[in-house]
Amino acid sequence: MFLPALFFAACTAINQKDAFLDQLSAKVAAQNGPQTVFSENFESGLGQWTQLSGIWSTGTPGANGAALISPTSASASTFQLSTASNLDLRNLTNCNLQYDVRYSFSGSGSVYGQILFAGNVVGEFKNSSATSALSSAGVYVTRTVQLPSVSGKISVATGIANSTFADVRLDNIIVSCKNAGTTAYSLVLDNFESGTGNWTLNSWAPAAGAGVGGSNAIKATNVNAGTVLVATYQPNINLQSRSGCTLDYYYSQSGSTQTIHSINLYFNGQNIRKDYASVISLNVSQPLTIFEGRATNSMYLGCEQPGNNGQSAPCTIDNLILNCQQ
Repeated sequence: MFLPALFFAACTAINQKDAFLDQLSAKVAAQNGPQTVFSENFESGLGQWTQLSGIWSTGTPGANGAALISPTSASASTFQLSTASNLDLRNLTNCNLQYDVRYSFSGSGSVYGQILFAGNVVGEFKNSSATSALSSAGVYVTRTVQLPSVSGKISVATGIANSTFADVRLDNIIVSCKNAGTTAYSLVLDNFESGTGNWTLNSWAPAAGAGVGGSNAIKATNVNAGTVLVATYQPNINLQSRSGCTLDYYYSQSGSTQTIHSINLYFNGQNIRKDYASVISLNVSQPLTIFEGRATNSMYLGCEQPGNNGQSAPCTIDNLILNCQQ
């Protein structure tokens, strides 16, 4: 006569155990899954942000609802805002910054747009050296970049020259950690130790001992005034399904007689970076945020000597690495 009571008691205990295990499993999954550290959709204004220079605003159209809108000015200006508080990622791993961006820039030097974390550029929509107009064709594009495990603020910066414009709109910013781990994927790797088979060289040539640590490199010399000597990478570069892409390379302009000599990086025909010989050599790390998602990206480097003084402008390039995060 006591069996039913025992049976129901046993069922209750089993149900309680199952419920406990379900809750524990959910808790573990939450702990092990992605963790949102910061989010902003700009639907409630700029309460999470500090205006550093210029008057930033929110408005439509956003990727959905409202978006952050960069300032405008008729005169040369730089503008910046940052999160009001630091994002402490020091004890977190696999942290990503994801955002939607729409941008349009006039084709003048000194015009630029960047997104930074802890003072380091993690996304660049136009480099200040680029002299071609750039835009996202009036649509929002989604970008994702991996962040270092440090403490710092997210900031957005734009700059314009006289009578130019830099229109940047950001929406749906999310910083999340404990994401599935990714490793850098090298799409382009050329240290010129095996020759120059991936290149079409116009007045550039292999140069033994001219690269990093006495390694091989490519070098252009005897540039006539007003000309650009071009080294073109073959084939085109596919960045579809890639994110967080940067192009790293070493350059030297040692021996240049004028600081206005320059090495120029062109992507899809756009001059996205210009390094003058006032900085004789540098290890460059150039974000390629603008071109992610495209299947046929062209790339070439130009050694340029403006003016008419007839002086040579030597240019050396070594260790090109195009890394993406996935």
